[in-house]
Amino acid sequence: MFSLYAFTLLTFSSFLTLISAKYVDLVSPSEQDLATQLEQYALTHHQEVYHFIAKTYDDRIVIQIRFENDTVGFEGYFTETPQLLEDLELVQKNIYHATVQAGLEGYSNDAVSIDTLKAYRYGTPPEGHQESKGVLCRPCRECLRDVHGLLEKKAYSRCGQFCSVGANCITPGCMRCYYTGSECRWQKSCQIY
Repeated sequence: MFSLYAFTLLTFSSFLTLISAKYVDLVSPSEQDLATQLEQYALTHHQEVYHFIAKTYDDRIVIQIRFENDTVGFEGYFTETPQLLEDLELVQKNIYHATVQAGLEGYSNDAVSIDTLKAYRYGTPPEGHQESKGVLCRPCRECLRDVHGLLEKKAYSRCGQFCSVGANCITPGCMRCYYTGSECRWQKSCQIY
Protein backbone atom coordinates (compact mmCIF):
# COMPACT_ATOMS: atom_id res chain seq x y z
CA MET A 1 0.00 0.00 0.00
CA PHE A 2 2.78 2.43 0.92
CA SER A 3 4.64 1.77 -2.33
CA LEU A 4 1.48 2.52 -4.36
CA TYR A 5 1.03 5.77 -2.43
CA ALA A 6 4.70 6.71 -2.92
CA PHE A 7 4.50 5.89 -6.63
CA THR A 8 1.33 7.98 -7.03
CA LEU A 9 2.92 10.90 -5.18
CA LEU A 10 6.09 10.66 -7.26
CA THR A 11 4.12 10.48 -10.52
CA PHE A 12 1.97 13.47 -9.52
CA SER A 13 4.98 15.57 -8.49
CA SER A 14 6.72 14.70 -11.79
CA PHE A 15 3.60 15.80 -13.66
CA LEU A 16 3.49 19.08 -11.74
CA THR A 17 7.15 19.69 -12.57
CA LEU A 18 6.45 19.01 -16.24
CA ILE A 19 3.51 21.40 -16.50
CA SER A 20 5.14 24.13 -14.43
CA ALA A 21 8.53 24.07 -16.18
CA LYS A 22 9.63 27.55 -17.15
CA TYR A 23 12.55 28.89 -19.14
CA VAL A 24 14.41 29.67 -15.91
CA ASP A 25 14.49 25.91 -15.23
CA LEU A 26 16.02 25.20 -18.64
CA VAL A 27 18.87 27.72 -18.89
CA SER A 28 22.27 27.98 -17.25
CA PRO A 29 22.39 29.69 -13.82
CA SER A 30 24.10 32.80 -15.21
CA GLU A 31 21.20 33.34 -17.65
CA GLN A 32 18.30 32.77 -15.24
CA ASP A 33 17.61 36.49 -14.70
CA LEU A 34 17.12 37.03 -18.44
CA ALA A 35 14.92 33.91 -18.64
CA THR A 36 12.79 35.21 -15.75
CA GLN A 37 12.32 38.57 -17.50
CA LEU A 38 11.36 36.82 -20.73
CA GLU A 39 8.87 34.59 -18.89
CA GLN A 40 7.31 37.58 -17.09
CA TYR A 41 6.94 39.44 -20.38
CA ALA A 42 5.18 36.41 -21.91
CA LEU A 43 2.82 36.10 -18.95
CA THR A 44 2.03 39.82 -19.00
CA HIS A 45 1.12 39.72 -22.71
CA HIS A 46 -0.20 36.14 -22.81
CA GLN A 47 -3.34 36.99 -24.80
CA GLU A 48 -1.50 38.65 -27.70
CA VAL A 49 1.76 36.75 -28.11
CA TYR A 50 3.33 33.51 -29.22
CA HIS A 51 6.74 31.99 -28.47
CA PHE A 52 9.50 31.50 -31.03
CA ILE A 53 12.42 29.20 -30.27
CA ALA A 54 15.27 28.17 -32.57
CA LYS A 55 18.92 27.31 -32.65
CA THR A 56 21.12 30.11 -33.99
CA TYR A 57 24.02 29.89 -36.41
CA ASP A 58 26.40 30.50 -33.49
CA ASP A 59 24.97 27.51 -31.58
CA ARG A 60 22.93 29.38 -29.03
CA ILE A 61 19.19 29.16 -28.47
CA VAL A 62 17.07 32.21 -29.20
CA ILE A 63 13.70 32.56 -27.50
CA GLN A 64 11.49 35.41 -28.60
CA ILE A 65 8.08 36.55 -27.47
CA ARG A 66 6.40 37.77 -30.65
CA PHE A 67 3.10 39.47 -31.31
CA GLU A 68 0.69 38.07 -33.87
CA ASN A 69 1.91 40.60 -36.46
CA ASP A 70 5.36 38.95 -36.04
CA THR A 71 7.04 41.89 -34.27
CA VAL A 72 9.37 40.91 -31.45
CA GLY A 73 8.34 42.07 -27.99
CA PHE A 74 11.18 40.49 -26.02
CA GLU A 75 14.06 38.19 -26.86
CA GLY A 76 16.86 36.35 -25.17
CA TYR A 77 19.86 34.39 -26.45
CA PHE A 78 20.86 31.48 -24.27
CA THR A 79 23.74 29.05 -24.05
CA GLU A 80 22.75 25.53 -25.04
CA THR A 81 21.88 23.28 -22.12
CA PRO A 82 20.62 19.70 -22.38
CA GLN A 83 17.24 20.84 -20.98
CA LEU A 84 16.91 23.73 -23.44
CA LEU A 85 17.86 21.52 -26.39
CA GLU A 86 15.35 18.91 -25.23
CA ASP A 87 12.64 21.58 -25.01
CA LEU A 88 13.43 22.83 -28.52
CA GLU A 89 13.34 19.29 -29.92
CA LEU A 90 10.04 18.55 -28.20
CA VAL A 91 8.47 21.72 -29.62
CA GLN A 92 9.71 20.90 -33.13
CA LYS A 93 8.39 17.32 -32.93
CA ASN A 94 5.00 18.42 -31.62
CA ILE A 95 4.53 21.02 -34.34
CA TYR A 96 5.56 18.53 -37.00
CA HIS A 97 3.12 15.94 -35.61
CA ALA A 98 0.32 18.53 -35.52
CA THR A 99 1.02 19.24 -39.19
CA VAL A 100 0.97 15.55 -40.10
CA GLN A 101 -2.18 14.86 -38.05
CA ALA A 102 -3.93 17.71 -39.86
CA GLY A 103 -3.12 15.95 -43.13
CA LEU A 104 -0.79 18.71 -44.25
CA GLU A 105 2.53 16.83 -44.44
CA GLY A 106 2.57 17.49 -48.20
CA TYR A 107 1.93 21.23 -47.88
CA SER A 108 5.30 22.20 -49.32
CA ASN A 109 6.93 21.78 -52.71
CA ASP A 110 9.99 20.52 -50.81
CA ALA A 111 9.96 17.30 -48.85
CA VAL A 112 9.22 18.32 -45.27
CA SER A 113 10.45 16.10 -42.50
CA ILE A 114 11.26 16.40 -38.84
CA ASP A 115 14.93 16.53 -39.89
CA THR A 116 14.40 19.62 -42.05
CA LEU A 117 12.54 21.29 -39.20
CA LYS A 118 15.36 20.43 -36.78
CA ALA A 119 17.91 21.81 -39.25
CA TYR A 120 16.28 25.26 -39.20
CA ARG A 121 18.67 27.95 -37.95
CA TYR A 122 17.81 31.48 -36.92
CA GLY A 123 19.70 34.60 -37.96
CA THR A 124 22.16 35.36 -40.70
CA PRO A 125 24.63 32.63 -41.62
CA PRO A 126 28.32 33.52 -41.25
CA GLU A 127 30.11 34.82 -44.34
CA GLY A 128 30.99 32.00 -46.71
CA HIS A 129 28.46 29.69 -45.09
CA GLN A 130 26.60 27.80 -47.82
CA GLU A 131 23.75 26.51 -45.67
CA SER A 132 20.50 28.42 -45.95
CA LYS A 133 17.55 28.43 -43.57
CA GLY A 134 15.66 26.32 -46.05
CA VAL A 135 12.22 27.01 -47.42
CA LEU A 136 9.90 24.73 -45.51
CA CYS A 137 6.58 26.16 -46.59
CA ARG A 138 5.43 27.12 -50.04
CA PRO A 139 1.84 25.90 -49.95
CA CYS A 140 -0.27 25.46 -53.03
CA ARG A 141 -3.71 27.11 -53.29
CA GLU A 142 -5.50 23.94 -52.21
CA CYS A 143 -3.20 23.59 -49.22
CA LEU A 144 -3.78 27.23 -48.24
CA ARG A 145 -7.52 26.63 -48.36
CA ASP A 146 -7.14 23.60 -46.06
CA VAL A 147 -4.88 25.52 -43.68
CA HIS A 148 -7.25 28.49 -43.46
CA GLY A 149 -10.11 26.08 -42.75
CA LEU A 150 -8.12 24.67 -39.84
CA LEU A 151 -7.17 28.09 -38.53
CA GLU A 152 -10.78 29.22 -38.32
CA LYS A 153 -11.04 26.79 -35.39
CA LYS A 154 -7.77 27.91 -33.76
CA ALA A 155 -9.46 29.86 -30.96
CA TYR A 156 -10.27 26.55 -29.26
CA SER A 157 -6.97 24.73 -29.61
CA ARG A 158 -6.09 21.83 -27.37
CA CYS A 159 -2.53 20.77 -26.61
CA GLY A 160 -0.65 19.99 -29.82
CA GLN A 161 -3.18 21.69 -32.10
CA PHE A 162 -2.54 24.79 -34.21
CA CYS A 163 -2.82 28.19 -32.55
CA SER A 164 -2.13 31.83 -33.33
CA VAL A 165 -1.45 33.31 -29.88
CA GLY A 166 -1.38 32.04 -26.30
CA ALA A 167 -5.03 32.80 -25.69
CA ASN A 168 -6.00 30.20 -28.31
CA CYS A 169 -4.65 27.38 -26.13
CA ILE A 170 -7.32 26.07 -23.78
CA THR A 171 -5.74 22.98 -22.16
CA PRO A 172 -4.56 23.75 -18.60
CA GLY A 173 -0.80 23.33 -18.39
CA CYS A 174 -0.45 23.68 -22.16
CA MET A 175 -0.89 27.40 -22.66
CA ARG A 176 2.13 28.42 -24.73
CA CYS A 177 1.68 28.95 -28.44
CA TYR A 178 5.01 27.98 -30.06
CA TYR A 179 6.39 28.61 -33.54
CA THR A 180 9.66 26.98 -34.53
CA GLY A 181 10.46 28.84 -37.70
CA SER A 182 10.00 28.45 -41.46
CA GLU A 183 7.89 30.46 -43.83
CA CYS A 184 4.64 28.97 -42.49
CA ARG A 185 3.39 31.79 -40.28
CA TRP A 186 0.42 29.62 -39.32
CA GLN A 187 2.62 26.75 -38.16
CA LYS A 188 2.32 27.27 -34.41
CA SER A 189 0.88 24.86 -31.89
CA CYS A 190 -0.11 24.78 -28.23
CA GLN A 191 2.67 23.37 -26.08
CA ILE A 192 3.30 22.43 -22.44
CA TYR A 193 3.57 25.56 -20.30
